[in-house]
Amino acid sequence: MSRTENVDVVVVGGGPAGSTVGGLLAKAGRTVLILERETFPRYHIGESMVSGMAPLMEELGLIEELDARFQHKSGITLRWGRDPEPWRSDFSAAFSSAGSHFTHAWHVTRSEFDELMLDNARKLGAMVHEAAQVTGILRDEAGRVTGVAYTQDGETHRATARFVVDASGQARLLTRELTQTSWQEDLRNVAVWTYFDSYTPIEYKDDILVEAIPSGGWVWGIPLSDTRLSMGYVLSAEKLAEQTRGGRTQRDVFLDCLKNSHVAKTMVDVEALGELRTTRDWSHVCDTFHGPGWVAVGDAAAFIDPLFSSGVWLGTSGAWLAARALDAALGDQGREEQALERFDALYRQLYKDILAYVRFFMDPTRLREEYEERAREIANMVTQSSRVGFISMISGVSAVADVVDFDPMSLEEVEDVLQEWDEQIAASREAGEGGGERSRAQEVKASHKAHPVR
Repeated sequence: MSRTENVDVVVVGGGPAGSTVGGLLAKAGRTVLILERETFPRYHIGESMVSGMAPLMEELGLIEELDARFQHKSGITLRWGRDPEPWRSDFSAAFSSAGSHFTHAWHVTRSEFDELMLDNARKLGAMVHEAAQVTGILRDEAGRVTGVAYTQDGETHRATARFVVDASGQARLLTRELTQTSWQEDLRNVAVWTYFDSYTPIEYKDDILVEAIPSGGWVWGIPLSDTRLSMGYVLSAEKLAEQTRGGRTQRDVFLDCLKNSHVAKTMVDVEALGELRTTRDWSHVCDTFHGPGWVAVGDAAAFIDPLFSSGVWLGTSGAWLAARALDAALGDQGREEQALERFDALYRQLYKDILAYVRFFMDPTRLREEYEERAREIANMVTQSSRVGFISMISGVSAVADVVDFDPMSLEEVEDVLQEWDEQIAASREAGEGGGERSRAQEVKASHKAHPVR
């Protein structure tokens, strides 16, 4: 029998971003319904977390469970740039500079991690329907999103709400219809990966390995346990197509990658290569992360090449911001647009900071010191040290610190953050790297002149 449910917020998608925004809003006393099309646990790639996840995991009450179930991640070992020897960044330096009591992040089995996150949202008070496929967007006469239609167990149902959150990942169930998406043409990549059930650890066995491959692209090595290694190769879609001409397979390309590596091939028996998985890794961003009655978080809003394992961190950071903004808007309907504009502006800043650095880092011919110095220049650092600045940039620590006191009703805070952002853009333009985009701070300020705080 079909049903209609009415809640404060409907969240489409139960992955990390969806379970974060749903759990935090439920914890704040809002009624939340999470609709997940699959039944958890389900497989997913994206297994290495950054240390910037730790404050959120603490807020969600999951630190002890994560420590008990998953491999710790203490840093990143890179073979990148002109330096022929691998070099390492220890995340504890960034934690220490940020005054944090955390000491590590985690490498996770995503099926278990995502299930843990969704179950935690339930514990915090969110209602969760799994095997629930969203089939349509509900709107009122003015075009405002008011809910969704979905199917479950062969029946069609409706869920109405003050707000709908699109956390549907690459499916982009709402944003595909409600906004435009811009693709980063220089980051149209493909990831090919597999798992090894035995491997030789690198010197720092808890680190993720990131290595530039001389023929193009880069390889990751993620120690999921003492006996299981996730290893993948990311390269441009164009290069993969070129290398698979003439009957060559993706397996051949992956084998060539390992044989051409300096570090990765020492970790595994190359001939023991198992079944390969593949996915498009095309970086994108939506033109807007919000509209009347809706917001977008996670991959439904934006995705960046996984070079620094920033996917789950960026998605859950956006979800954390969205939860605060939506809670504020639910408490004061007259200031909805103001709250959502702040959410959009800061979320977009996080995206742009990481994207700018990934693009700079993608050139594997620079000196290590250049990567460190550029990281300090781009990000809002917790320190002026370029060494710690680099670790902060790739681990998410400084970005979380910057927005930890985010108040969606504070105009002054957003303008301060965006003014600093504009200065960074201006500096990039002077260096010959920028375009002619209008400053985001100007956009937000102009919007507030048209829609003043009431």
